[in-house]
Amino acid sequence: MNAALKKNIDEILKLAFKEDSTKKDITSSLLLSNKKISAVIKFKEKGILCGKNIINYIFSKFDKKIIIKWVKNEGQQISKNEIICKVSGPGNSIVSIERIILNFLQRLSGIATLTNKYVEIINNNKIKILDTRKTIPGWRLLEKYAVKTGGGTNHRNNLSDAILVKDTHIKINGSVTLVLERLIKKRSAKEIEIEISTLKELKEAIKFSPGTIMLDNFLLSEIKKCINIIRSSSKSKIEISGNIDESRLRKMKNYDIDYVSIGKLTHSAKFLDISMTILNKD
Repeated sequence: MNAALKKNIDEILKLAFKEDSTKKDITSSLLLSNKKISAVIKFKEKGILCGKNIINYIFSKFDKKIIIKWVKNEGQQISKNEIICKVSGPGNSIVSIERIILNFLQRLSGIATLTNKYVEIINNNKIKILDTRKTIPGWRLLEKYAVKTGGGTNHRNNLSDAILVKDTHIKINGSVTLVLERLIKKRSAKEIEIEISTLKELKEAIKFSPGTIMLDNFLLSEIKKCINIIRSSSKSKIEISGNIDESRLRKMKNYDIDYVSIGKLTHSAKFLDISMTILNKD
């Protein structure tokens, strides 16, 4: 893990520990304070494992006496009812941190699993599946890490990472032409990406050869027409976005495009069903 991801986890853990009062677990401290236990964590449904090093880090932050032994690897496809690791150590610590550990694993593995599903559907090394900024506040780095684990590619992390002209910028400034003219005069060395929603906007944008043209919420028939226009008159990369479901994605797998951005990777990924089971106590 890099320093930024560790810092992100520390910030979330601070809130999680406070929210769950993990160090004040009345029940576990009364019943389990002198007991050593072992447990296994297993997938109760098929999915991609994501968060191995993150879980190691959380356990070490909470109680260094907890030992975790993994039998599966990060990014590996896990079958239903397969065990991914064994945990042993102080019973009160393991039980107190169980919910937080599972929350991290379920969320991250859920995103990685959904991302992998879309990557497998597109089945085209030329076309990259991108995430968006539709993330839970505070969880962005973690969720984007999960997207990468599932085989996806990260788009910008925040608003300072890239110049991306959205429909709101166009409406406020008046037109695609006015927006791009102003940006070309003012911009830094960063490449420009622009989101367009009509054929008229595309024809305006093409004249400026932006780095990437995002076709937002176009019909499939319109996308094909736009691709031909862009490829015949520009070196701009092509990104498709807007209501991307499995059916639409399958129809795009052979399109001459570069990216498909999908908000669902993070905003609609469900928690994967993962559980911890106590094996024994000393």
